[in-house]
Amino acid sequence: MRYCLGVVALLLLSACGNKLTPQEKVARDERDIAMVEKANRGTAIPISPQPILFPDIKANDLFGIGCAFVAKGGGLGAVMIARTDDGFMKLKDEMIRFAADKGSAELPYGTRERYAGKKYAFHLALASQKSVRSGTETADYDGRLSVQDDKGHIVYNELGTIQCGN
Repeated sequence: MRYCLGVVALLLLSACGNKLTPQEKVARDERDIAMVEKANRGTAIPISPQPILFPDIKANDLFGIGCAFVAKGGGLGAVMIARTDDGFMKLKDEMIRFAADKGSAELPYGTRERYAGKKYAFHLALASQKSVRSGTETADYDGRLSVQDDKGHIVYNELGTIQCGN
């Protein structure tokens, strides 16, 4: 009972305070909304993309023109493949398909900067347009692969080589 009376007393006292200007009320409301949104986002859970191996490429018919990302110090296997219409990553032994964001910037060989899936989206960024020939039909670029979860948290962010070609 005392607790209820205390809450009522605090509410009455706060009502007696100075009135907020419309600008102060908007600022307070925006601050409160931001706090609720931040609380609802939770925390990021990092992911560990696995190398996409030849059996994965064969099973998903991933041959042809596109780009692949190999993390620095991550071995020889690509952890992401980007093509003109879709991209792929391997997480927990499952190949995950992403749709190309046709509104994002175009990268070499018709690939895109951004690809979106159900739980994640990935973003490829070239460090520069300068490439190094790595084969008769391939060129290597320094770049970065960032992956966001469905709440906007960065769950993977690595520098590496983006190899593009056929």
